[in-house]
Amino acid sequence: MIIMKTNISRSWTAVCVSALMLMAFKSSAGDAATAVIPQKSYTGTVVSVNTNEHTLGLKGFLWNKSFNLGDNCVYKFVDKDAGVIGDLRPGQRVTVDYQDANGVLVADRVTQQPMREEGMVKAIDPAAHTLTMHLRVTDKTFQLPTDCQVTLRGDKSGTIADIQTGNHVTVTYETPNGRPTAREIAQTSATFTGELTAIDLGQKTLKAKAMFDTKKFNVGDDCTILVNGKPDGKLNDLRPDERLVISYNDINGVNVVDRIAPAGTPQETAMTASQPMAR
Repeated sequence: MIIMKTNISRSWTAVCVSALMLMAFKSSAGDAATAVIPQKSYTGTVVSVNTNEHTLGLKGFLWNKSFNLGDNCVYKFVDKDAGVIGDLRPGQRVTVDYQDANGVLVADRVTQQPMREEGMVKAIDPAAHTLTMHLRVTDKTFQLPTDCQVTLRGDKSGTIADIQTGNHVTVTYETPNGRPTAREIAQTSATFTGELTAIDLGQKTLKAKAMFDTKKFNVGDDCTILVNGKPDGKLNDLRPDERLVISYNDINGVNVVDRIAPAGTPQETAMTASQPMAR
């Protein structure tokens, strides 16, 4: 009888061990199935976001996709690396890294893709809250919301009033309702104030002096020259010893001018902000 009890005990022990091993195997298999879901990515424009339901709708090149935003989803934006779901808004272009779990798209990471244009300010319309930029082959108009950030050269904070026709700028924008809307305008032009000492109409160059500093400038084809408050001046309208404010960009040591205005006449320069540049 003692031998029989021992055999029974050993049999039950073996059964229990087998059961535990089977459960561990199933659990391990389940974890492995979850872990092997491949990561995918999709880029599009935000058309909808529901912060309560944690859902995100994107419009892509060919079709739209809807995503469930996971509890541990990471958000990265142009102006911040550690964002939150509340930073999402229609018009942003984003890339979503996600898992496709049997047709359910679960987002693990949302990264905003910056949309930028670089060119010359052709016109600013304060009444319509728009800025028109001249690009290489075309013009593009942006809406100017009240919260649009303006960054001046040297990372100084500015306002829309600091941006003038002829300035070279970089516009970071979004497209809510399909309308390009500026979120940040970075003014890249440097300025030099001095007296005109020489001008070469054939080479389209000029020199100006300020105190002990003299600079040579090459005038760009689309340079805005303000004369009598109007942005349609020519190089031959400039006069020797005239005091000028010259906006330019240093391109590998060559000073390329995009705007020339008389110095000391802020009223006249401000008037031109809403006037389109003559072509």
